[in-house]
Amino acid sequence: MENVFSGEILNITPFKKGFVFATKSTTPDGRLKANFYGYDAVNDKFTHIKKSIFLKVKFGYEYEEIAEQLGDYVSCDVGVLNDNRIMAIFPNGEYNIFNTDGTLNVSSQLTYHGSPVCDIAVDGPYVWCAVPGENAIIKYSPREGRILLRVGGGEATAFERPCAVTLNGSTLYICNQGSRKIRTLNIMTNSVRDYRVFNEKVYKYINVMGKEFVWLKSGLYILD
Repeated sequence: MENVFSGEILNITPFKKGFVFATKSTTPDGRLKANFYGYDAVNDKFTHIKKSIFLKVKFGYEYEEIAEQLGDYVSCDVGVLNDNRIMAIFPNGEYNIFNTDGTLNVSSQLTYHGSPVCDIAVDGPYVWCAVPGENAIIKYSPREGRILLRVGGGEATAFERPCAVTLNGSTLYICNQGSRKIRTLNIMTNSVRDYRVFNEKVYKYINVMGKEFVWLKSGLYILD
């Protein structure tokens, strides 16, 4: 495991050939400043990017209209649904779905047993999300507006404060802040296994073109 970025990361958004991420820094006069970076998996290169590129990668061609409506365009996690609508969800469970022209289609709150749902991994017409307060993962239908499946929670100990989900084929990777583990869920069989264990909190797992990255408390790392 090798550290590739050690700054204070705010959010990471993967795309087909890489990912973009926002970081926080402090200017000499004490003001907070957001910085934006991108990783190109084809050329294996990190670069400083403009905010407009960050937003375009995250929200698509109508990024200006979507970002303006959201206000906070950094802390939300996003996914492109199978009908090409953009779903953006915040850590407090608030989510918005935008049409392809950037107009707001749905604005709602997603909770499970009163606990906010966060992060998103698109699975055809459905999305998988984490529920940190319930130690659970859910499968949700945005079109129907209902939860279809819950894994973990209750007396189960499969997940401990899960905070992020990543889908690769039929395998869902779940980052758990409580246990400091990435665990996998086979979405066909619902079997859960350990994948990686760390000595600090884990916030996000990214797999782009076969290269694996993990966002830990101390920074961004590429896995061996």
